[in-house]
Parts: sequence; C-alpha cells; structure tokens
Amino acid sequence: MLAAVSVSPATRPAAVSISADLIEASLRSDNFPSEWTREHRERSLDRYLRWLALKQLFPRARFAPTRDIDLFWHLHMLSPVAYYNDCMRLFGRILDHDGGFGKGEGELAPLRAAFERTATLWEQFYNEPYRDDGRWLRDAVQVNCWHDCQDRCWHACAE
Repeated sequence: MLAAVSVSPATRPAAVSISADLIEASLRSDNFPSEWTREHRERSLDRYLRWLALKQLFPRARFAPTRDIDLFWHLHMLSPVAYYNDCMRLFGRILDHDGGFGKGEGELAPLRAAFERTATLWEQFYNEPYRDDGRWLRDAVQVNCWHDCQDRCWHACAE
C-alpha cells in the first residue's frame, strides 16, 4: 500500500501542455472507439495531460494508464517529433512505454501494483476515481474480456 502523500500547493501537479493536436488526430485514428464523442475525447485528453503532470511529480514511479489515457499516450507517440520535444521539456527524457507489460510471466502482479499506485496517487491529488468509468480495477483477472486485454484487464469488465 502506498503511503499517503502530503498535498501542499508546492506538490500539486502543474498543468502541462503538449505540442500535438491529439483531438484532431484522434478523430482520424482507427484505434479510437467510434462511439466516443468529441466531449469524451476532450475529457480523456485532459486525463492524459493530468497523468503526465502526476508523472512529473513522481518521475521514478512506474505508472499504469487507464485505457482512455493509454489511447492518447499511443497517439502522442505517433507524432514522434512532438512526443520527443514534449517529453524532453516535461521530463528531460523520453517517457518509455512497454505496451505489452503484464503479458509476460511474473508481470501481472507488478502491473497491478503500478495500476493501484497510480490510482491511489490520482485520487489523492485529483479527488476523483482513477478509472475513467468510475470503477477500480477488479481483483480477479478477466480472461474473457471483450476488450482483448489478454489476462491483464484494466477495464473491470462486468462479464
């Protein structure tokens, strides 16, 4: 369990900006759910930006994104010059992404721990649930998930 972090004005995440227009890119992307409205995309992009801001406060911590944040992270990486410049400005290094993490032997427990750590910090700093649908990661891994999470579900599917 992660210890509580004292939240003071000095430790609050600063607002971040990025140089790519990810809303427009998301409208052209085949990887975004077609049912997502512009409002949903804007809300998820805001969550991605707040995730980056939180990562600035905890640069050595392993974070695990929710699905909506991960979609924008992937899209950001598809603009490599903007991603490089944004990461260098925000972190002084490229923020690496291991999209398959959690599939390998022994990786599920560290993925869960990273997700729970991220969710705990998110709730402490933003006073809202981390899950984009308001639900926490279920204890049981959903192996028949329609999201094709393949034994590393973060969608907390009801099925």
